[in-house]
Amino acid sequence: RSRVVRASAGGVVPEGSRVLVVGATGGVGQLVVAKLLEAGYRVRAAARSAERAFETFGDTGADADDRLEIVSADLRDFDNLRRSNICAEVDAVVSCVGTTAFPSARWRDGNGPEQTDYVSVKNVVECVKTQSNTTCVRFVLVSSIGVDRTNAMPFLVLNLFGVLKNKKRGEDFLIASGLNYTILRPGRLTDGPYTSYDINTLVKATSGERRAVEVEKGDSLLPEETSRIVVADAAVASLRLTSPANQSYCMGTKEGDGPKDDLGKWEAVFNEANGR
Repeated sequence: RSRVVRASAGGVVPEGSRVLVVGATGGVGQLVVAKLLEAGYRVRAAARSAERAFETFGDTGADADDRLEIVSADLRDFDNLRRSNICAEVDAVVSCVGTTAFPSARWRDGNGPEQTDYVSVKNVVECVKTQSNTTCVRFVLVSSIGVDRTNAMPFLVLNLFGVLKNKKRGEDFLIASGLNYTILRPGRLTDGPYTSYDINTLVKATSGERRAVEVEKGDSLLPEETSRIVVADAAVASLRLTSPANQSYCMGTKEGDGPKDDLGKWEAVFNEANGR
């Protein structure tokens, strides 16, 4: 099917553009996919297991189904990733890959922090530069608070096995790539992952009364929590605004009403953070 929209040179990714989401079946990724579809984007949802992705996003509805492409690739293997062409002709990327801070079942088969948070991110950035350099105008990377504070508590403990160090390496590689980027650094994630495999359920997911968002440039906050729903809202808003371009933000959520999908409110949040 022919593409009808091209991303703008100014870094804003308009409705109808193709957005690649890597880590699409994870807690944040599944929400990003749902919210991008709701906002009218064409979504290429990438996961290592296509079967799991089809289970997660199988019930999208007729309109969303027409705009959702499910693909699989091993992000840790650059040659495999390049041959898969999942990074070809995309207008934007949202990376939601990540693993646990401490050894867990998720580390099996070479899925530790270095391979997941650095090598995978590095490979996606390189593939996008090779295959979508003329079309991709924004790369949103979901990272973590603490990447610049690994010598201070509690991040000294959280980084014992190198998760924050490797997230920072991934960030630095993206920044040095020359791609237009936005880096989001949430705190401890709440809300999800969701196990109701229904796009409509994901879109309607709420975080109760704790959706008020705190955002600062850099890595200064120490929030009690950060809602995955609000992180997904921030990622989608980042694609639609110029103010978060080439910026890194830490973020948390607390009691109160948040911006949700209100672009004007997100622009005010980012502009306020940029001005401090």
